[in-house]
Amino acid sequence: MTMRRMKTYSGESGLVYQYYFLESKPRRRFWGRSGIAFLFHVTSDRKNFFVAEVVVEEAALQAWEKAHGRALVEQERYAAAKMALFRAFDESGSPDELSRIRVSDSNIESLLETLHLDD
Repeated sequence: MTMRRMKTYSGESGLVYQYYFLESKPRRRFWGRSGIAFLFHVTSDRKNFFVAEVVVEEAALQAWEKAHGRALVEQERYAAAKMALFRAFDESGSPDELSRIRVSDSNIESLLETLHLDD
């Protein structure tokens, strides 16, 4: 059995979340947007866990590559997903609002700018 490292994040919303990474997998859709789904097991009360899916859309990855002249490596894609999860923690008033989180071509720059990936 794999032991997972539980992490804690205090959201600006006032809620304190605990989470751990479950897995990532390709998300191919016949409708909607394709990308990579990062799944996190999340709780705000240490009793009721749910899966928060963060999809890093293919369009976001293409926009990043076009703007920066290189593709994001796997660890940077995970970082984008995690930053989107943190933003959702900060902005949500309820854990119920965390089921569908997206990294899109319109928010990837703002999510990754604090990481200074081009420095």
